[in-house]
Amino acid sequence: MRAPRSLRWQLMLVFTGIAAVVVVAAAVGMLILIEQAVWGPLDAAIEEEAETLARIRNIAPVEDLQRAVANVGSEAAPGPGKLIRVTAAGGETLAEAGRMPPEIAGLVPPLEATTHYATVGGGRDPYRVVWYAVEGGGWSEVAVRIGAQVGLLRRARFAIIGGATGLLATLAMLAWAMTSRATSELARVAAELETIEAGSLDRRLVPRRTTEVDRLATVLNRLLGRLEAAMGHLRRFTADAAHELRTPVTALRARLEVTIGRAHSPEAYREGLLDALEQTERLGRLTEDLLTLSAVEAGTAGVPSGDETVQLDDLVREVAESLEPVAQEQGRPFTWKASTGVGVRGSSSLLKRLVLNLVDNAFRHTPPTAEVSVTAGTRDGSATVEVTDRGPGIVAADRTLVFERFRRGRGVTTAGSGLGLALCQEIAARHGGQIALDSVPGRGTTVTVILPIMGPGFGA
Repeated sequence: MRAPRSLRWQLMLVFTGIAAVVVVAAAVGMLILIEQAVWGPLDAAIEEEAETLARIRNIAPVEDLQRAVANVGSEAAPGPGKLIRVTAAGGETLAEAGRMPPEIAGLVPPLEATTHYATVGGGRDPYRVVWYAVEGGGWSEVAVRIGAQVGLLRRARFAIIGGATGLLATLAMLAWAMTSRATSELARVAAELETIEAGSLDRRLVPRRTTEVDRLATVLNRLLGRLEAAMGHLRRFTADAAHELRTPVTALRARLEVTIGRAHSPEAYREGLLDALEQTERLGRLTEDLLTLSAVEAGTAGVPSGDETVQLDDLVREVAESLEPVAQEQGRPFTWKASTGVGVRGSSSLLKRLVLNLVDNAFRHTPPTAEVSVTAGTRDGSATVEVTDRGPGIVAADRTLVFERFRRGRGVTTAGSGLGLALCQEIAARHGGQIALDSVPGRGTTVTVILPIMGPGFGA
């Protein structure tokens, strides 16, 4: 049998099960106490008479014993239908009072010479019997009819069992009502969530009466807020991407149409093809940046695995060597410096892309005479990479905007996708780092990448 999946049923069954254990234990305890209260005084009184007769048997002749047995047997206490029998060590009867019924007379005395109690017979004539061991051998037996006591115990059992059953049923219904009230709040939250679609993520769940469900509603509201922000960002990103992709595609088509319709010389065709190639390259760069940024955000583009060691001096040297020909072609002063032994954990390809983008930005957005330098080292227990240029700088209003997607600084006329710094920021964040930008208009810009440094002996 499978356990119910309903939280309401599970809570009700658990509560009812615990309550059943407690109620049953209490009922059993009450029955034991009632039986002790009924049998305890009766057994003590019967045992006292049996003990008295046993002492008389040891100190008095048989005639005195018989008179004592007759006198005790005629007393009404401790119960009606009193029966007495005193036997010798050999088992012969020395004195008795009343006629022993067959179910008592046929009983074999206990083997151990200690006091024993038993309830004998059933129906309308049950007896309570006490065997008291006489010193020197033999037994002093006293029995009384206990119909009233048995009836009292039977009624007490029925009352306790009925009361326990009723109490358990009441507790079960109370548990069902309480769990229904608790889970109804969850059901209302679920019903309210079902009405929230992708276009209505600005809606929020209303506060709830219970603390736990209200906390759940608060957490879900925060989740809806993050989803709303993500969906808004996705819509803006999609719209911006579509616009940015449309621009080079439109320019490419227009240029090809003009070339086909008006060009008649090889030089004109060549010029048109070169312009088309430039637009195609721009489109390719934009597409590549979009795919890389999407892959980094999704964690599928070489996110740090924890066991890849990246030495910043080697990485900066590779980037500098790859861009040195570009700097020479522009006639640009270009220097680099890196401290040895500075290691970080992460993806070498992504970190190389980060530094390459920063240096490429400096090359494209500053005059050829502006010096560009790259420095790798440590600061305050972190690894740093600084890219500094002596260009025109960035005004304060644009310093945060340049890290947004498809945003470019004011007055920028050079080609670019507007994704370079956004991609750099995402790569740094994925490596547990950050990017800081410091710029003074007219004096230049410094972009600093701060990454967690690899501890001594890492990977050893």
